[in-house]
Amino acid sequence: MEPSTLLNGISEAYAQLQELIFSEIVSPILYQFNLIAWAEDAYDGIDWFLFGCVQILLIFLILRTWERVAPAEPQEHFAKSSKADVIYTLFHRLGIFHGLGIFHGLIFIALSGFFFEIDAVLHDFRFGRLNVESWYPPITAIPLVSFFIYFVMLDFVEYLYHRASHTFHWWWQLHALHHSQTVMTAWSDDRNHVLDDIMHAVVFAFFALLFGVSPSQFIILVVLSQLIQSWQHANIKVNLGPLQYVIVSPMFHRLHHAVGYGYESQGKPG
Repeated sequence: MEPSTLLNGISEAYAQLQELIFSEIVSPILYQFNLIAWAEDAYDGIDWFLFGCVQILLIFLILRTWERVAPAEPQEHFAKSSKADVIYTLFHRLGIFHGLGIFHGLIFIALSGFFFEIDAVLHDFRFGRLNVESWYPPITAIPLVSFFIYFVMLDFVEYLYHRASHTFHWWWQLHALHHSQTVMTAWSDDRNHVLDDIMHAVVFAFFALLFGVSPSQFIILVVLSQLIQSWQHANIKVNLGPLQYVIVSPMFHRLHHAVGYGYESQGKPG
């Protein structure tokens, strides 16, 4: 079977599943509570839920298996504190709670309206969105190229956001919840304070729109970013060689979480 045929089959099956969930579950609920005006947003929200299911499956089947095969730290039993991390992850990735999931999509939609309103004003001041695709169309208009550039740009935003959470004392009080986990696993990434999650979602969506990211790119960028962060938090012993200087590995991130290596050893953010 050719790859294109396989991808088309998967895409068709996905669309049918999304339509089934909407027509059999979501739509009746919207009608029941007179919320049918939200039908389009609810339909898009199913994307976040389904992509969240894929993430959970990948974490469970691939990352957890990898942890058993090549652990950085032997763990005979699944720690009680890690069970709470599983709940955090289910809430976040499936969009049941705040965090990733549907909340990211809602923030993106809300800010999209804001950017639409001010686009004309910004244009008058000769300021517009970055829109990577227009930089050098023969190259940057290629979907994979523009996606990679957007990913690198947003990853830098993530870095600055994370640095800020370790710099300002009030922010560290929120981020400290994430660092309270001393047993690292692939489930540890989503242990976050609700306010920190809201702030992160707003910042990520704001810069994605400023950079010119499209809605279809946004969901993939968020999902890929979160999967990479799940891998970085995993209890995995891996040597990336020269790539360790450009990619944060699970081994490096373990040092970042190590108690006594940050400002927390002096009672302040680190």
